[in-house]
Amino acid sequence: MVHSVPYGTARFSAAIFILHEITGFSYILPLRIPICAFDAKTGILCAKCQAKLTAGQITEADIQVSRALVKLAEKIPDVNKMTLLRSFQVEGNYVLEVEQADAAIVRSKPEIKQKLEEQLKGKVWVIAASNSDRRFLEDLFYPIRLLTVNTVWLPDGSKLTKAIIPGRRVERLSGEIEILKKIVKQVKGIELMVEFEREATLRL
Repeated sequence: MVHSVPYGTARFSAAIFILHEITGFSYILPLRIPICAFDAKTGILCAKCQAKLTAGQITEADIQVSRALVKLAEKIPDVNKMTLLRSFQVEGNYVLEVEQADAAIVRSKPEIKQKLEEQLKGKVWVIAASNSDRRFLEDLFYPIRLLTVNTVWLPDGSKLTKAIIPGRRVERLSGEIEILKKIVKQVKGIELMVEFEREATLRL
């Protein structure tokens, strides 16, 4: 038997749900997601969540990631502590915005990210909620370290953000960096240019 219990802000229509086991004991799952926990379990949206989707208050990515997290929470208890604020899908890959403490949980337990990627069938990036563009970029590029992040103004008055990362350009990173640039554009509206430290030094 499953009950939805409202909790927290209005965005989270059900942040806690209680699963009554055969033994009669209740298991409380304080996982906070953008859709009803019952919807995430059954895979069918209630009228309220469907209305939110239609109105653009939640996205298909929110739904897919919520379902994956609820399923994963049954196997990895630390997922129960997390709060999913919103999700983005970019070319079959996913970006999850969570509370800052939750981002640390995911980094300390690589199996969470690995299992999410298996369920979602795409690469997953986890970022902590922040108003700082630099913090957003640092989370997105983790574990790659950003040496500098600067704003570059172009002759036509537009601007782009230039990030320099350590080392030299290698083929295996080129594809991922292109995806990251698309993610930054979609999520933040930022035109990003990425340069390797070796290239920047040679230009001086």
